[in-house]
Amino acid sequence: MMNILKSVFILFAIVNPIGSIPLFLQLTSGFDKNQRLKAFRTGILSSAIILLGFLIAGEGILTTLFQIEICDLMAAGGLLLMIIAIDHLVFGSLVKGVLSGKKQDAHHIGAVPIACPILAGPGAMMTVLVTYTQFGFAAAFISIVAVLLATWLILRFIDRIYALLGEIVCSVLSKILCLFIAAIGIKLLMQGLSYYFK
Repeated sequence: MMNILKSVFILFAIVNPIGSIPLFLQLTSGFDKNQRLKAFRTGILSSAIILLGFLIAGEGILTTLFQIEICDLMAAGGLLLMIIAIDHLVFGSLVKGVLSGKKQDAHHIGAVPIACPILAGPGAMMTVLVTYTQFGFAAAFISIVAVLLATWLILRFIDRIYALLGEIVCSVLSKILCLFIAAIGIKLLMQGLSYYFK
């Protein structure tokens, strides 16, 4: 049970739906309520397909085709999480890159960039795979379902949540989660590297 809770918390921190509320609102600013919900539904569905597909086939592809070991995956995943956290905390270039894209229809915005790279980006995919190797398929599967369900509820009531929290609180929560992501990244990186120094 503790492993499942840990997996859910880690994935929720990576997906970071609360900290991304202002970004979601900005991406869908030209949509009416129905179009916005359509974009969010597409985003959640696309994220589920990406993460579940990566959970089922990711390890086989990496180990069979690319000869990547679990320790390599942990080290690479940890490094990637650290880079994502540092970017969010200091530079914000990933967010700026997402916002600089031209406006598209609701389904397109839902798939790209809401699903990928925001919700189910490389960090989330790597986290799902590392969770699977550490805690098993069930923990990884439950964490995906729980986090995407929570994310859907946040997106469903995004206007009310944003009115309640405001941009400053969302930003602060996002930075706090980024600190956790950086710490998780360092831990995974050290665990991965430790295999080479035994």
